[in-house]
Amino acid sequence: MEWAREMVDRLIHAGAGDRGRIIAEYRHLSGKSAATLYRIAAQHGFRANRSERADKGQLKCGVTEGQLQFISALISTSAREVKGTILPLSEAKKIAEDNGVLAPGQVSLARLQAILRERDMNSTALNTESPSINMASLHPNHVHVFDASICIQYYLKNGKGLRMMDERDFREKKPVNMGKIKDRIYRLVLADHFSHCLFVKYYKALGENSAMTFDFLTSAWRGGHHEKLPLRGVPFFLLMDAGAANVAKGIMALLERLEIDIPKNMPHNPRRQGSAECAQEIIETHFEARLRFEPATTIEDLNAWAADWLVDWNGTRTHRRHRMTRNACWLTIRQEQLRDLPTDEILRDLYAEPEVERTVAADNTISFRGESYRVKHIEGIRPGRKVQVVLRPYHWPEIAVRYNDATYLARPVGKMAGRFAADAAIIGQEYKAQPETPVQKVLKANDNLAYGEERGKDALPFGGTLRMMGHMADAIKAVPMPRRGTVMEVSREDTRKMVPIMELFKRLRAAGVLLDGPTNQALRAEYGTAIDAAEADRIVLSMAAGSEWRQTEPNLRHATEA
Repeated sequence: MEWAREMVDRLIHAGAGDRGRIIAEYRHLSGKSAATLYRIAAQHGFRANRSERADKGQLKCGVTEGQLQFISALISTSAREVKGTILPLSEAKKIAEDNGVLAPGQVSLARLQAILRERDMNSTALNTESPSINMASLHPNHVHVFDASICIQYYLKNGKGLRMMDERDFREKKPVNMGKIKDRIYRLVLADHFSHCLFVKYYKALGENSAMTFDFLTSAWRGGHHEKLPLRGVPFFLLMDAGAANVAKGIMALLERLEIDIPKNMPHNPRRQGSAECAQEIIETHFEARLRFEPATTIEDLNAWAADWLVDWNGTRTHRRHRMTRNACWLTIRQEQLRDLPTDEILRDLYAEPEVERTVAADNTISFRGESYRVKHIEGIRPGRKVQVVLRPYHWPEIAVRYNDATYLARPVGKMAGRFAADAAIIGQEYKAQPETPVQKVLKANDNLAYGEERGKDALPFGGTLRMMGHMADAIKAVPMPRRGTVMEVSREDTRKMVPIMELFKRLRAAGVLLDGPTNQALRAEYGTAIDAAEADRIVLSMAAGSEWRQTEPNLRHATEA
């Protein structure tokens, strides 16, 4: 504004008495108030050079700091998570008056607004984003940033392949249309924080899940998707949001076993994911925007084209921070900084069974994945104890063994000729002994206590001084028996030895007697189901001799017929 600069020049060179006249002149020309004109002049460098008032900063309207704080709190408390403050100052002032915090008419709305603005307590100040800090990584693969989002441009329609969304139909205000989409297209992005090399892969799914996260991370870290994409390897740190699929126990256990640290995140802090947010925008604007002109029809086409685009983006575009292409910056990685992803077999074990239980064998070894490991160096270990085995993916076949809340490292024993353990003692050449276990130490101490340092032949424990027998009944009081018992009468007949009738038939056959049907029936009729053993012997002798088996005197019958 030329007139403002002209006014400032005149005010600077005018005397103190002429400034009021100059301001009055420009009030007439511009239609602005004197306060506004002085404020414009101050913005253009004018200083009145007047001494500050002794009461500067003190409120003459009678509004206290507590009242101002209450009104500011009303405004900030009403804020929406995304939109910010929504309560107008006029409503906040009325609420304060209705609740007796402000007296009606105590201060005008304009003056209250000015006071809050001067103290950075108004809506504009409260909506200001909190200060942030810059974060740095040390080298390629030091920190990776991972993020997942719905690809807003694509969805699968009734098995007809990919369809592009019409933003007029698919938006927040039309949730019904969004609900009709069964298979959505998810865009998963990973960025190397140091070089900002990008990796992207698309998935079709009903929602985020652990399987999708597992496949994406292992695909990104395995590498080899294109000969011109060098990005690969496991990072030391991984920044990601707190999505349900990301913080699933299986995924977290896998990341822990891969020795990846997950720094704790402040809730609702997207700025920590700045590299990922930037990567999402780059992919959406530089890659997906091309799909408007040549749409993909399958998810496979989409991923193939994405890999082709990544070759160009990472290999040719110069990053403004390090002023190199992303690939060139990533290739500065050193050997000790590049941790290759373990084999798929080990990865599956890390995910499905991050820890497995093993029992210590008699030779102080455990078996794991076809190898034997000596654990005699573990404090307090002994055969029969249970230990937890943890895979160390970057140090295999070395493993970690957990016992009594402590972790020990173990290497495989190996084999010599004949498949014997590599550390086995050679017969006739050497002698090796296992270290004493705690149980063995206790047994040795017990033996020394019972027999002394030297145990003689046929020595008794504790020198035979312990009283063990012949005294136990002395401690028991006599038990009186005040009543007499009843004498049992045993019938001699009851003491006869009876045998089953079938036993008689077996003895007859053994004696060579052929038993016909009438004789069989006669014997059963005579003796029933059992016969006295002596009578059975007599019948066998009689029939074997060809004599009559019946007697003229009374027969010895079964007890039930006696």
